[in-house]
Amino acid sequence: LMSNLLVTVLSLLDVVLFLRLNVSAGVPDSLFVLGSSVCSVAVRQWQWMPGVVIMSQLCPTGMEATMFAMLAGCANVGSQIADYFGAFMLDRLGVHPFGASGESRQFDNLWKASLISTLLPSVTIALIPLLVPDARQTDKLLMRDAASATSGSLYSRCRRR
Repeated sequence: LMSNLLVTVLSLLDVVLFLRLNVSAGVPDSLFVLGSSVCSVAVRQWQWMPGVVIMSQLCPTGMEATMFAMLAGCANVGSQIADYFGAFMLDRLGVHPFGASGESRQFDNLWKASLISTLLPSVTIALIPLLVPDARQTDKLLMRDAASATSGSLYSRCRRR
């Protein structure tokens, strides 16, 4: 939860950069970008670890490598989908730079795209209590059927009906 909130706050720094508020505060662009990028990467690595630990607790014995590969694959697919939706959003907001001089008007709505791309993922923070079990990282999560990660899930209960 805290890392999600921290990533959201760090992502809002892009809006500060696009609105040039850092320059009016006396912070040069290069220093501002370097600091926010380093902090974002470190926090995103902190976010990755709990997912790996939960997946290792939920997967059947002997399937840990497969589950890690699935987690990495899902993260990569999610990243690709986010890239395509980001490109679509930039198109809809009229951000179409082509590298010519004097096209600064093309970036007028860039701060809006950054704000949207920051706030939409933060919606998932509200879902954390529903999706993450209320347990310690060392607690056994598979109580009923240790060989199945989906035993008792909503999907398996709906299939039985």
